[in-house]
Amino acid sequence: MSDLDRDLNRARDRARDRERDSILALDNIRLDLPVAGVGGRCLAGLVDGVLLAVLALLWLLLWIAIAGWGARGWGIAVAVAGVFLLEWGYFAGMEIATGGRTLGKMALGLRVVAAEGAAAGAGALLVRNLVRDVDYLVGVPLMAWDPLARRLGDRLGGTVVVHDRPRHPAPLCGRVPDGWSPREVAIAESFLARAPQLGDPAARDAMARQLLARVERDAPGFVAGLDRGDPVRALRLALAVEEG
Repeated sequence: MSDLDRDLNRARDRARDRERDSILALDNIRLDLPVAGVGGRCLAGLVDGVLLAVLALLWLLLWIAIAGWGARGWGIAVAVAGVFLLEWGYFAGMEIATGGRTLGKMALGLRVVAAEGAAAGAGALLVRNLVRDVDYLVGVPLMAWDPLARRLGDRLGGTVVVHDRPRHPAPLCGRVPDGWSPREVAIAESFLARAPQLGDPAARDAMARQLLARVERDAPGFVAGLDRGDPVRALRLALAVEEG
């Protein structure tokens, strides 16, 4: 095994170790998730609250009118029950239908996910909204105290609210030197996918230069005339990977 292969294997092992360590942290919740803070969550709740207030007012006005027609005995009970169902149905229904988002969360770029970072299931989304009325009283203090900004509903449902960042597909090499094995191609593509997240710029650039040297050895024409001041970008150009 060459020095390049050993360096890349060690880098992949370190990345897997960091990934594994990040999962079994606080309450088995990944600490590398882009967790939303209490401020963003309150703003999203404010947007949803304004919308719900308008809907609830329209609903109450409707049942006040119905009660005026002689349905007073049960009209008030239906009106109050309807407000509760409207509130719970809006949050639970919207989150289930949109994969963890309400209109307020959409406006602030937030999403509800499961503790491990996967999409939250319908059961978890229903449970987290059952105690929303309680969270109106204790939710903000709980979120301010909790490192992951979880309210009571999040704890019961096993969910967290995160910033809804778009997923970028892994880069694909548009060309590779003749004779490269699938393993060598996978190494190059894996490095380019992880390069933006690598915390040590010197180590990242050193690995990119080693890969460039391998490309130059096997296909000199791929690197001819390239500016190597940014070795990661030069590697992307050498392998015809589109700029993200």
